[in-house]
Amino acid sequence: MGEWGQLLPLALTIALSPLPLAALLLMLLAPGGFRAAAGFSIGWFVGVLIAATLLALLSSLLPHDRGAGSGVLQGVVPLLLGAALIVLGIVRWHDRPQPGVEVPLPRWLTALDRLTPARATIIGVGYAAFRPKNLVMAAAAGVVILGAHADPTAIVFSVAVFTALASITMLGPVFAYAFGGEAVRGRLVRLREWLVRNMPTITVITVLVLGVFLVLAGLGALLAPLVL
Repeated sequence: MGEWGQLLPLALTIALSPLPLAALLLMLLAPGGFRAAAGFSIGWFVGVLIAATLLALLSSLLPHDRGAGSGVLQGVVPLLLGAALIVLGIVRWHDRPQPGVEVPLPRWLTALDRLTPARATIIGVGYAAFRPKNLVMAAAAGVVILGAHADPTAIVFSVAVFTALASITMLGPVFAYAFGGEAVRGRLVRLREWLVRNMPTITVITVLVLGVFLVLAGLGALLAPLVL
């Protein structure tokens, strides 16, 4: 499996985060909340970029000679991450609320519609850069990118594309709200309500699916030398 076959599941693991997306929509659809939502989405992009860049630099301390050891590393890292996500997904599925039980929103989430743009941006940076899941995925992406490229320009390009993919769910609704008109805004309202109502189930399914993707990516990297 090639570089982007491994990077895409890692980026999607960051992008498909129901709680931050619900937070963004609460800000975006609040009266006068567009600027705060835009700040949050920009902060998210910057936070992912910081995490990916710093962890790519740290992973440069690891061997990237494209030999057997490097190939094993690029396969083992996503394989272990995928297995961990599958275990986490099974545990969360077991602990999920029963159908019909209303899950109250966290207090911090309900207060987001009153944030200033500056504070929303800071929260976006911190939430994207320092969430444990995002840090682990960014570290794995650094291993993959530096294992695939030696040219600094190619490394910068891969980090930039990875960051854009990991931020698409935060940037997309803001652009849709700004340029999509009333019909799109109505869909965003329904999306927010659906996310809030089904967040536990969505989180579990997302974790399980991405775990399977990562396991397959890791197995593909480990088995590729045997096939060739």
